[in-house]
Formats: sequence, C-alpha cells, structure tokens
Amino acid sequence: MRTLTPARDEPGSTALPPGERVLRLGGRSVRWDERTAWVTVILALLTCVVIAASLLVGEFRISAPDAVASLLGSAPDRMTGFFVTERRLPRALVAVAVGASLAASGAVFCALTRNPLASPDIIGVTQGASAGGATVILVIGGGIAQVALGALVGATLTVGFILLLTWWRGLSGARLVLVGVTLGALAMAYVAHLLSRVFVASAVTAQIWLTGSLQGRGWAELRPVLFCLLVSAVVIWSQARGLRALALGDEAAIALGVRMRSTRVILLSAATLLAAAAVATAGPIAFVALVAPHVARILTRTDRVLPAALLGGVLLLVSDLVAQHAFPLPIPVGVVTVVLGGLFFLGLLWREGRRG
Repeated sequence: MRTLTPARDEPGSTALPPGERVLRLGGRSVRWDERTAWVTVILALLTCVVIAASLLVGEFRISAPDAVASLLGSAPDRMTGFFVTERRLPRALVAVAVGASLAASGAVFCALTRNPLASPDIIGVTQGASAGGATVILVIGGGIAQVALGALVGATLTVGFILLLTWWRGLSGARLVLVGVTLGALAMAYVAHLLSRVFVASAVTAQIWLTGSLQGRGWAELRPVLFCLLVSAVVIWSQARGLRALALGDEAAIALGVRMRSTRVILLSAATLLAAAAVATAGPIAFVALVAPHVARILTRTDRVLPAALLGGVLLLVSDLVAQHAFPLPIPVGVVTVVLGGLFFLGLLWREGRRG
C-alpha cells in the first residue's frame, strides 16, 4: 500500500488536481483530497468532544471521571449511571444520527440535482414524510414503528411526484424547487386539516412531533435510525463514483459510462430513506439538511457526503444542548435549528451583498 503524489513528483503518473492524492490498495486505487481528509478528521473529533460534553452538562452535574466510570459499568451511584447511560448518551447519539441522516440526505439531493437549494426540507420531502407520520399519529393512532412506516411512505410518494413532474425536463433548475415547494405546501395544508379535525390531546402530541424534538428519545429510537443510516451509507459509498459524475451533469456522466437512470434511482432511494428515518425519529427538524452541506462545501471545497454528515450530527447535537440548557425552560430543538438556519442565510446574503 502506498500513496502517490501528483504527476510532477512521480514520472509517468497521471496529473492530479492540487491537493489530491491516490491511495493504492493492491490492484485498486482511491483518490482523496488532503483538505477534505483533514476536515473530516477534525469533524469526527469534534463529534466525540460534543458527545462527551453532553454527558456532563445539565441540572444534575456529573464530573468527567464519574461519566467515564459510568460508561465502563462502574458508576459511583445509581443516579449517575442512569443519567449517563439511559438519558444523556442515547439522546446525544440519536441527535448525531438524525443530524447526520438529514445532512447526508441533503448532500445527495443537492449533488443529484446540481441545485444548492434542493435539500429535503426545501423540495418537500420532509413535509411529505411529516404528512405520512402525522396521518399515523392522528388517524390511525399507531406507535413508533407505524409512524416510521408512514413517514417513509409519505417521503416516497413526494419523491415520486417530484420525479413525475420534473423528469422530462431533468431534476436540476428552478422547476425542481418550485415543484418541491408546492408539494411541501400541499402536504402541510393536509397536516393542518388533520390537526383541526382531531381531539386536542392528539393534536398537541402531533404538534410537538411536527415542531421537531428529541425529548424522550433513547436507545429504542436510536436503533432504527442508525440502521437506516448505515444501510444508506453503504449504498451511497457504493455509488460514489456515479454521484460525483452526476454532479458534473448528464453529459459528463454519460461520457464516463455511468448508468444514469439506475444510479439516480438508487441514490434517490437512499436519500429518501435517510430523510424519512430522521423525520420519523425526531420530527421535521428544519435547516440541518440545508445548512450542513453548504458549510461542509465551504470547508472542504468539495461535495463529499461524509463531511456534511458529520457536520450535520454536530450541528443538531449542539442545537439540542442549546435548546435544553440555554433557556429557563427546555424548548424543541427544531426552534433552535430554524433560528440558526435563518441567521446562516442572512449571513450569506450579507456576504453576497458586500461582494456585489
């Protein structure tokens, strides 16, 4: 195994863009970018740091040695062990998994459509999943498994309508955003109609879920979203070459020998599964799928999915810590992400205005 530098350093090799390297493993070679690799490592370490911090903060104070002892199965007392292993750790892991799922879904949608606004909460996928989950909660009265299935069905139907209405002109462009916004508005109008037709208690439960919250999430909610995240990660990794080619445009993808239709359907299915799993677990948390890929692209100068996923996990976990501890009473994490997302895009507009 060895790493090759660009052509000017090794005669006979193919020239690579500045900063890129080739890692040879037996008969296979993998291209990687130094900047992206460093950003990914830093984000992974930051994820671990924020998870560790989430175990210590709260009304019930826990020291770092006690937290470590609880993780190792030697908690100093029953209360400390309960808060570390049954309350704070699973909630932190759920936040990371949901944030990573949303951000990875947004990165895939943006790359496939070559549209930076094509995140699942802009083009209506999140709203479709919300409509499916709300139907299960308000009409059927189902549990978490049924809500997850309803969210997946709603998201799948929304993506199907988007493909049906935009396929003949391609997935890119303003048409996609307009169709998605329209479908999202229709889905939320349907949800509002349901809320007006049910008992107050059911409406309150659904309204809390629709705001986006991690309250009460634990190991039972972590397993399904983590399973969907791992399965989708394997699928996206297996189609990474096709995703990069499709991000360059249909003509470039055809020239590179990519089977566009099958690759696009596989990647859209993986992105839809990620969005549906995140919505089913924590409700429709806004802006994470839109902000995280943008910031990751600024940091890495690439469209890689892994840095975006890590950043999404960190963003949602930090937002959840703010929602729990920065106010006199805890608020839903979806409120914090909306504020952060709005501030982020105001900053982008201000920067673009200065450039103009």
